[in-house]
Amino acid sequence: MGILWEVVQTGLMYGQKRKSDTVEDRVQFLENQLIRTQDTLRELVKKIEEIHGLDIDGDGKIG
Repeated sequence: MGILWEVVQTGLMYGQKRKSDTVEDRVQFLENQLIRTQDTLRELVKKIEEIHGLDIDGDGKIG
């Protein structure tokens, strides 16, 4: 139970910090998250194309 409680407390502290950040800080955080999500999706599509030999994203090449 100790480790679970630490995880909960860490999450609560992180949530409080996010609330205290400025709007600009929060926007920057979201923009960074978006960039990482887009990079992950690109890599996922690339890997799926390589595995299945298909051009899923329509860029004219596989992988």
